[in-house]
Amino acid sequence: MDGRDTRPTNGQDRERRSSCVCSALRVVSRAVTQLYDEALQPSGLRVTQFSTLATIAPRDEATPRQLECMLVIDQTTLTRSLNRLERDRVIERVPHPDRRIKAGETHI
Repeated sequence: MDGRDTRPTNGQDRERRSSCVCSALRVVSRAVTQLYDEALQPSGLRVTQFSTLATIAPRDEATPRQLECMLVIDQTTLTRSLNRLERDRVIERVPHPDRRIKAGETHI
């Protein structure tokens, strides 16, 4: 046998396996985040900030809404990350000519 369980599963078994897969993915995600945070420590960046910068860099600029969509994160999470990057003078937020976009654009 190849070690795979080939027995039919009922709904409860599938639910239990889904929970296990979800938990395992969360554990792996946290472990990878810790590895990247350790590697980035000399730069003073965290992996979330690095991801934001890596998304902005090829474009030179992006609106917060564009970043939310590209990074698949909510406005609160993005704002917190941008505030830290701006505080550390890694990015500069400038007013956008279109007044409907109040948050403006983000520049490296």
